[in-house]
Amino acid sequence: MAKEKIAIIGTGAYGTVLANVLADNGHDVLMYGIEESEVEDINNNHLNSKFFQDLLINTNIKATTDFAVAMEKANIVILSVPTFALNSAIENVIKYGKREMHIINVAKGLDEENLDVLSKKIKKQFEGTGVMKSYGAIYGPSVAIEVIMRKPTCVMSCNEDYATAEYIAKVFSNEYFVVKVSTDVVGCEIAAALKNSVAIAAGILHGFSSADNAKASLITIGNAEIYNIAKHFGAKIETFMNFATLGDLILTASSLKSRNFSLGVQIAQKDDAKKVLTSHKNTVEGVLSCKLAYEMCKKYKINAPMFEILYKILYNNHKPSGLINDFFQHAKVV
Repeated sequence: MAKEKIAIIGTGAYGTVLANVLADNGHDVLMYGIEESEVEDINNNHLNSKFFQDLLINTNIKATTDFAVAMEKANIVILSVPTFALNSAIENVIKYGKREMHIINVAKGLDEENLDVLSKKIKKQFEGTGVMKSYGAIYGPSVAIEVIMRKPTCVMSCNEDYATAEYIAKVFSNEYFVVKVSTDVVGCEIAAALKNSVAIAAGILHGFSSADNAKASLITIGNAEIYNIAKHFGAKIETFMNFATLGDLILTASSLKSRNFSLGVQIAQKDDAKKVLTSHKNTVEGVLSCKLAYEMCKKYKINAPMFEILYKILYNNHKPSGLINDFFQHAKVV
């Protein structure tokens, strides 16, 4: 495959992981970061020790703190910043972009302002600027530490155009990082955002009872409710059997490596969400996505009892122990 010139916006854990995969595939990778120390660590030591301690990354990866330099030769741009930083990242891509580029988003979240999908907002920002060749995303069960250690991982390349999705899949694919194709961008991105909330609920359950039957049932309910919300935005049911949906949900809702699952366990131990949440400096993603899911369901009259119960626990300070069985009593499955 032809060598691509790829800019990764963000020097966080997942951006570094994707840089490593792409550099392993022989592509020309340049990361943009705002932290001078991280950029120097990548360039001089071939490490991103903030996230991966002493694990060496591909020595061909370069990093810069200059956005214009990052955009100079890029024909593929990966947005790997938290959702709150997306706006300014996109503004800079538009400002410094030199040509039409494939834009790939890996940020997982929803459009808080409009209670809509993030892809719609991102595409709108790029409209008429002449720098977006296509919009796509990469989603799937990919704990960063495992990918950096080159352990087998399967994800989805999502793009409404099948041929473009396939081309991006080939750019990323290798023997340990396997990429399949989906044209249902909306289904994959809603699942990517809302699976974090299901993981908190699964963690709460695990913290109280460590019951495997209950956990499997909850993941099933969660998958059905996410689909119920996503179909309102045009998602297809068959999407909910791929790596970006069911695969990512199973991982996030059953692994102690997941921050959302671990948060749920802590909430169960204290039987008080408020106490646990106030002790966290950063909001764990599933907390906000639960609120947005709850508001979407109210706005569009979607029935999602699990999200309603979790909302009561996280935002109305209801006792988790008192609501735990309600997850199953009021379950809605497809």
